[in-house]
Amino acid sequence: MAAISGKAPMISALSVNHSKPTSSIYLLPRFTNNTTNCNSDEYWRKPIEAPQLWLLHVANAFENVDDDGSLRIQIHATACAYKWFNFQKMFGYNWQNDKLDPSMMNCKEGKEQRLPQLIEVTIKLDKNRKHRECSITRLNNRAKSSDFPMINPECCGYKHRFVYAAASCGSHQTLSHFPFETILKLDNLTKKVCTWSPGIRRFVGEPMFVNKGSFGDEDNGYLLVVEYVVSRRMCNLVILDAKRIGDARAVIAKFEVPKSLTFPLGFHGAWTLKQ
Repeated sequence: MAAISGKAPMISALSVNHSKPTSSIYLLPRFTNNTTNCNSDEYWRKPIEAPQLWLLHVANAFENVDDDGSLRIQIHATACAYKWFNFQKMFGYNWQNDKLDPSMMNCKEGKEQRLPQLIEVTIKLDKNRKHRECSITRLNNRAKSSDFPMINPECCGYKHRFVYAAASCGSHQTLSHFPFETILKLDNLTKKVCTWSPGIRRFVGEPMFVNKGSFGDEDNGYLLVVEYVVSRRMCNLVILDAKRIGDARAVIAKFEVPKSLTFPLGFHGAWTLKQ
């Protein structure tokens, strides 16, 4: 009722069904006008049951068809425990009194499994699309939190190698998991993780990937990151070389954002080419 009356965000009306230990995943087909009878493909009408999870943000999803005709769909995303959220004070921001306290998004010792982590959801269907399997694995073994995954948009819908994300390195004693103070680059091929951090008392938002032009190497591009400087209560727009994440030469440029546009934990954006 609080959400309906406008006294709380609408998303706060959601709750977990604890009697159901799984989460349902529906495979919706991308039919074309040339498809003769979409109703014959019944496999997408029945959900696939995955271990219960709260999926936050999806980096990419792609499929592989094996030699025997079986289908394997993989989703790279971030997931966390539902209890990690407080929908009244999203990311520590209390919309009712206009105050920010990100400490509430940090968990107590021993509760790290609730934090957002990079995961891989693998769905396997046999050639008849009857037998189904679903498994979830961690993309890396970092104990600290990660969120806002991003890939090179040119790879969207196809198998990719690199995932970029905002992450925590645990350098702050009281804010060891949030806000994020690190940009992470994960190599899915080698499982190597490279990071870039802006410095002490500086936090980062969601990275955005910008292609350099003609598609060459998958990491041939820039990362745009909003950096919040606590001591000055202002933001910088940082441009990173995606290839050099983990290198001292990663920063290409840094621009101060006008105070009127400053939002300390801002996230979600898109880069569009000028037509």
